[in-house]
Amino acid sequence: MMQTLLMALVLWTQAEPPKPPEPPIRPERRDPFEGPRPVQPPQTPGTERRPQPFNPDEVRSWLRENEPETYRRLMALQEEGRRPDVARIFEEASNRMREMNELKQRDPKGYERMTEMRRLERESFTQADAARRAPPEEREAATNRLKETLGKLFDAREEVRVRELAELKRRVEALEKALGERKTNKDKLVERRRKELMGEKIDEDW
Repeated sequence: MMQTLLMALVLWTQAEPPKPPEPPIRPERRDPFEGPRPVQPPQTPGTERRPQPFNPDEVRSWLRENEPETYRRLMALQEEGRRPDVARIFEEASNRMREMNELKQRDPKGYERMTEMRRLERESFTQADAARRAPPEEREAATNRLKETLGKLFDAREEVRVRELAELKRRVEALEKALGERKTNKDKLVERRRKELMGEKIDEDW
């Protein structure tokens, strides 16, 4: 009995103490007109999207200019040594930076509207903080400035959504046209595919 108690005491003293839970991540501020983020469907094993390489300095500079709140949160997490959270922010920000750069090349006017929308978002956060801290005699004026900015932000966001909807419609129309052409040329396409599988010479691609 004494030997069993001694062994239990030794095992207890060698056990690692429980690690304290990590402090929760502060939720990211978001535009009040933005709806809930769509739930991402589960990915099939082996088809997970690999993160694209990025330059941390370039992403950090882009955040400082375009998303100052995200930049401040990134700096705070780096000081706390929370590497997984830092890596997540870097990856998400690099994707947004890449999308904005692609939009600038593809649709300069849409890029301008998106940039204006982001500027209004930042301005609304600043004005909201100012309105909360304003003395009673200045609060109404500060609140009115915030309302005006939010109205502009709403209009800018709706314009961006209209452009996105028009682009989706254009792509759907192109797909419908392509499907109609393939259906009309079914026999010809099937014959081409047969020749390709049989190793026969074909004049055009499948």
